[in-house]
Amino acid sequence: MTAEHFEAAMTRRAIDEIKVGKRIRRDMGDIESLAQSINDLGLLTPILITPDNKLLAGERRLRACKKLGWTTIPVTVVKAP
Repeated sequence: MTAEHFEAAMTRRAIDEIKVGKRIRRDMGDIESLAQSINDLGLLTPILITPDNKLLAGERRLRACKKLGWTTIPVTVVKAP
């Protein structure tokens, strides 16, 4: 499947609606520094989720935004056929 088979839309979602399933990455690295960067510069790259709010990419960004006390987060909703 190539990129033209996917639909994507940017929007915002409540952080508590994002469902984080089993992840490959175990070490989240320095979330505190990432949170500080997001606080200073904003969230430059939205997290990726499915239409039913399952996280595809961006767990570190999600955790950092939670740490900052955000209640909503910019997302790109990716829908595959």
